[in-house]
Amino acid sequence: MKLLKIIFFPITLVVMLIKNLIKSIQKKHIGNFFKNLTISKIDALTGEQFEDVCKLMFCYAGYNVQKTAASNDYGADLILTKKLKIVVQAKLYYKHGVGNHAVQEVTSAIKYYGAAFGVVITNWKFTNQAKTMAKIQNVLLIDRGDVLQFLQDVKSKTKQSKIFNLEKSLTVEVVEC
Repeated sequence: MKLLKIIFFPITLVVMLIKNLIKSIQKKHIGNFFKNLTISKIDALTGEQFEDVCKLMFCYAGYNVQKTAASNDYGADLILTKKLKIVVQAKLYYKHGVGNHAVQEVTSAIKYYGAAFGVVITNWKFTNQAKTMAKIQNVLLIDRGDVLQFLQDVKSKTKQSKIFNLEKSLTVEVVEC
């Protein structure tokens, strides 16, 4: 048994170092991708391409990200894990706000996937109805300004955007009875 530990410990250590090196290289390449990305380029994407960009954003921010099936996704495009499980609905809109239907979709996904909370991310803005529904339903909204802040964070190597701090960005209101 002692011999096995002596043999497998260095192998395990090397595997861990290689995994960390690969993760570091991937993060650097993703960072270079975002340094050249602008909001106008994001606006020109298809919905599926926007989901892929969102996946890269959350990967860069340190989340483990799983993309759901293109159809029958139960209201979530991405599933994030770090400390908590988070479901994400991505909406690529142009010139009109994202309504409360997107919040309702991700609310269903929270229950289906057993997530702590949900996020709706868009390249545009949210309607007042969506903002009201999000407060009630424990959903974090990430809009155009937050995406722009993320792109700025990548360029300046800071972490001010909600994307880096999802758990801290959600405020839950406690109602006393």
